[in-house]
Amino acid sequence: MTKKKYIAVKKVRQFVESQSNEVQAEYLKISEQLEKDGRLVEPFGKKLDKNLFEMRIRRGGQVRILYFYHEREYVIGVHGFTKKTQKTPQKELKQAMRVIGLLKRGEYDE
Repeated sequence: MTKKKYIAVKKVRQFVESQSNEVQAEYLKISEQLEKDGRLVEPFGKKLDKNLFEMRIRRGGQVRILYFYHEREYVIGVHGFTKKTQKTPQKELKQAMRVIGLLKRGEYDE
């Protein structure tokens, strides 16, 4: 894959800023890797469905950033949460898909 530009929506940026320095440092490292390689492999990332992926930050808890690929060169972080169960909760997936829909229609407003 080719280089990508990673962008996080405001809510994701705020979520990451509310986390520990350890989590923020790992987030930065993983997002740089995503930009450089254009994709993430386990244990740093995982494909959840056709268009939705998760960034896995394991330091300081089980922090997840859900993202998708937009157009050719962009990767957009659309939702962040701390995972408390084995399986990703439907509520978190639905929130990410809602933001993706708004972004694709040009209706997302920060």
